[in-house]
Amino acid sequence: MIRWRWGGALLACLITVALPPTGAIASRQLLLGFADEVFDGQNSSTWLQRAATAGSNVVRINIGWVAANAPRKPAGFNARDPASPDYDFTADDAAVKAATADGLRVIANFTGAPRWAEGPHMPRNASTGSWKPNDRDLEDYAIALAKRYSGRFPDPTNPARKLPKVWAFQLWNEPNLPDYLEPQWQHGRPASPAIYRGMLNAFYRGIKSVDPGALVVTAGTAPFGDPAEAHQRMMPALFWRQVLCVQQLGSKLRDTHCKDPAHFDALAHHPYSVGAPDTRALNPDDVSIPDMGKLTKILRVAERGGTALPHIRHQLWVTETGYNTRPPNPKGIPVGEDARWLEQTLELLWRQGVSLVTWEDIVDQPPNPSYFFSSQSGVFYLDGRPKPALATFRFPLVAWRQRGTVQIWGRVPSGGRLTLEVQDGNNWKTISSLNVHTGSTFLTHFVDTRALTLRGQLDGVSSMSWHLG
Repeated sequence: MIRWRWGGALLACLITVALPPTGAIASRQLLLGFADEVFDGQNSSTWLQRAATAGSNVVRINIGWVAANAPRKPAGFNARDPASPDYDFTADDAAVKAATADGLRVIANFTGAPRWAEGPHMPRNASTGSWKPNDRDLEDYAIALAKRYSGRFPDPTNPARKLPKVWAFQLWNEPNLPDYLEPQWQHGRPASPAIYRGMLNAFYRGIKSVDPGALVVTAGTAPFGDPAEAHQRMMPALFWRQVLCVQQLGSKLRDTHCKDPAHFDALAHHPYSVGAPDTRALNPDDVSIPDMGKLTKILRVAERGGTALPHIRHQLWVTETGYNTRPPNPKGIPVGEDARWLEQTLELLWRQGVSLVTWEDIVDQPPNPSYFFSSQSGVFYLDGRPKPALATFRFPLVAWRQRGTVQIWGRVPSGGRLTLEVQDGNNWKTISSLNVHTGSTFLTHFVDTRALTLRGQLDGVSSMSWHLG
């Protein structure tokens, strides 16, 4: 390989190949957002505004199952009526209105059934709200949610106006964990996948009966489980094979008969990492950040076999991921490293077909009761100061070497003229430029084999520089 000298010769001889032909703008985009409890708290408007200015497209808001948690369903309760006095959507209405006013799409999520909506024969040690949630009650609640957030329901605080429309509804959180769905196993066999499939189909029927255009999203699964013989947490790939009626035979997957195939629009997962973003899970059925292809393969087999319905190409979403940082967590990773890992995570997920990522969280949680039991993965410290990761969330740029070329991937914070630059001593030289739209992802490459430092520039805003040795 010829090694070009710095300066004009370098700029003349670097070969930039645009992918696809419309320039370096990638045809597959990446929606970004945050998932955080603060979005339905007292300071929700402040943090929703910060999410919007950070470059978010979406926010994931946990609305809960807002009905009385009593042993028996309230007498006369019409669970399909979103105006029923047995519901209390006050805080959720405010959060949805504030998010919509800031131009954000809302993913409404809830986990945990009221006691009257749980199944019979619940053991005393079962987690609250987790025991065999009743499909019919879930369908009723889905109808109430879809009606209230259809864009046609009157705002109780101003009946002359309508409450905003919610873009997507997500059913449950991490159903491969006994903390959220029980039983996980029965008589030594998987139980939670069939329970969740019934829940999902009931929820889908309810949402779509009101608004066929609303998106129904599966629960995001936890990344790690336990060996089957432990009968505890279920590994996520095993969980989804069971939900989607896909059988593994050696290294091959095939669809099997499914009495009631799963219905949804997007499959979600939570690929947390035990190390750097490119660290793979040790167990074959666990799914960390670089392992999302395991779920893609299961999903595509189910689509071809008709066990993932409707007959569409289902989206793959990540509705939680992040890294605890030091400071403030003494056992977290340094904040500078966290900024690098964030943008590398986004690129790795995008490359594996993920179309949406909601980062967990936007702001660090207080150490209540300690750092071990709370999250410090925000892009803001608890006192509101930004971390370095805020810059890479807004304008990620990642470079790597592949077959003698330098590949550059990124996502822009705004529209305009993007320039990609390489450092030449104390100066920066443009190697490529293109017109971009707000939130566009781009992928380009050029031939070079030396150590170099790259960055993107857009309307006076720079990405963090990326060094290749």
